[in-house]
Amino acid sequence: MNYRMMKKEMTAFVVRKKNWLYAALTCFALLVTLNVDLSGIGAEANGSGIFTQLSVQIKKLEYVLPVFHYRDALFALMIFFFFVKTDMPWNAPVSKWSYRIPAALTAFFLVFGYSFLCTNSWNLVCMDTFHRLMSAGMMAGFFALFCRIYMLLINRLCAVEPDSGPGGGKFTELVMEKHAFWGPMLVILLFWMPYILVKFPGAAMPETLAEMRQYYWNAINNYYPPLHTVMVGFLMELGNFLWSYTFGFFLNLAVQLALLLSAFSYGFVLMKRWKTPGRFRWFALAVICIVQFFPMEATVVEKDVPYTACVIFLVLQLYEMVRRIKTGERLSGRQASGLVLSCMGAACFRNEGFFLITASGVGISVYAYSVLWKDDRSACIRIFAAALIPVFLFGGYQKLLQPLCKVEDNGPKEALSIPFQQTARYVRDYEYEITDEEEEILSRVLDAGNLAELYDPITADPVKYTYHAETEADLAAYFRLWFHQLLRHPGSAVQASMNNAYGWFYQEGYAHNYMMTSQIEGHEVRWEITQPAKLAGIRQMMERIAKLLSRIPVINWFENAGIVSWMTILLIAFWAGSPQKQYILSVIPLIMALLVCIAAPTFRYQMRYIMPVVFCVPYYAPMILQSLRDGDDCREN
Repeated sequence: MNYRMMKKEMTAFVVRKKNWLYAALTCFALLVTLNVDLSGIGAEANGSGIFTQLSVQIKKLEYVLPVFHYRDALFALMIFFFFVKTDMPWNAPVSKWSYRIPAALTAFFLVFGYSFLCTNSWNLVCMDTFHRLMSAGMMAGFFALFCRIYMLLINRLCAVEPDSGPGGGKFTELVMEKHAFWGPMLVILLFWMPYILVKFPGAAMPETLAEMRQYYWNAINNYYPPLHTVMVGFLMELGNFLWSYTFGFFLNLAVQLALLLSAFSYGFVLMKRWKTPGRFRWFALAVICIVQFFPMEATVVEKDVPYTACVIFLVLQLYEMVRRIKTGERLSGRQASGLVLSCMGAACFRNEGFFLITASGVGISVYAYSVLWKDDRSACIRIFAAALIPVFLFGGYQKLLQPLCKVEDNGPKEALSIPFQQTARYVRDYEYEITDEEEEILSRVLDAGNLAELYDPITADPVKYTYHAETEADLAAYFRLWFHQLLRHPGSAVQASMNNAYGWFYQEGYAHNYMMTSQIEGHEVRWEITQPAKLAGIRQMMERIAKLLSRIPVINWFENAGIVSWMTILLIAFWAGSPQKQYILSVIPLIMALLVCIAAPTFRYQMRYIMPVVFCVPYYAPMILQSLRDGDDCREN
């Protein structure tokens, strides 16, 4: 008995010490400041003895650690309290790596992102031994913190009763059960209506105006999705026929809102089918209604909104398809048609959508083959058709229909942001190594003489816009040179890509650049769009309120590219560590969307690139709960 008591006390002692260590590392990670000029202090150690060098290292610590104020003390106390009070056993039916791997990636993103934010390089991490040790300590602290956060989140989700039902009162029954499609849609419209009315006939971005120019000048090319360009122009003409071009612009807004709200409502219909607990349904609805990014971006007439709606449909349909394959339910003709339409919309409303539907189609087809081919070939072939027909249809649309309609090819430059940015950084840092022959090769593709000046670490646009290769041979020669430069200085290439994309995984801290006006004047196109002048002051006030709300914690988590990316990685890791790994197939479109963001020319003020991921976040928890219910059903059977 005494031995057991001693063992129990020893275990409790170790746990307490572990929590104190985690709390100390977390405080260090959150309070230390690496972006301090230590060059003068480092010079003091040159040619000195071991004790002088040690004292210099201690002096460096004095500079990177904060002077402890009462706020820091309270903050540290809260951290220690958090770790002590949240220590609990791991009860989730998934591997512990489901929270450890996302925590490790989050720690990496935070430390390296901080370095790139401050120096446009990884120097704060890799500069010298001191910085490497400090960075390792920061990563350890962030890893401990997010391990605990992610562990708590997964434990809580796994503790939800699988058959708890919607709950709530008559209003919940009315909105979420009796009218699961129209109820949430009307609630969203109620919250979004002030934005729709004040921004009437809708806001626009420069790309929308460019598409309208193409349609008016009959010079459509595939730089912008031709289908969206034609749709915008057709609705403008229809609106003018009925009333005015301003009304035509509003028709564009109405069509894209109808598509987006239908996608959101379809998610609530599935939650009804999945018997998702009511509090999770209301939380998803609250995120869509309250987070400013949702209504502010949805009321901008742009190709990204209908594209995002199609991706939401695609993700939810893929999830349902995986679930049906697993339970042996056949894919109906209506469901197959819906999947084809979602895939075609995603591919036609943004050029990179083709990669999303191709990866998704191949993934779901392989899974269907592995599960159904032996027992139910007809069902398997139907899934093949629904998943792969859109790939071939889009190929015909792109290679046959567009040339037939005289849609010009814009060339490959949009897909070359990564190598162009790497080349520009190489020229900036190693211009003295470039030979005359190499410069001549570069000059046939880019503005070689000005690359160093044009290089902007966080956007590839200035370099990309100088692309002027005339033949495939010029481009092939450039790629051979790019590969040789990559081998010479791989660190430069990696930093160029990280510098251009770190913002997708790290919160940089700037407010979103919300679009409030149409920005379309008659001297550029025939369509002069006007917004009511009397509402100008209200528009300005709403923009300031939206930016203010974007600074409020918890609310702004759901429009923060870095946190949304972490949520997506956590979702994937959860399924990867569970017996329900097949559900990862449902988020292949979101994985591809994140990869597209990494390959995009910039992240600054371009949250629209990651819009499909952001708008799918409200459905993450319901999908996890349904996959857990499927796992319970399998164990019972």
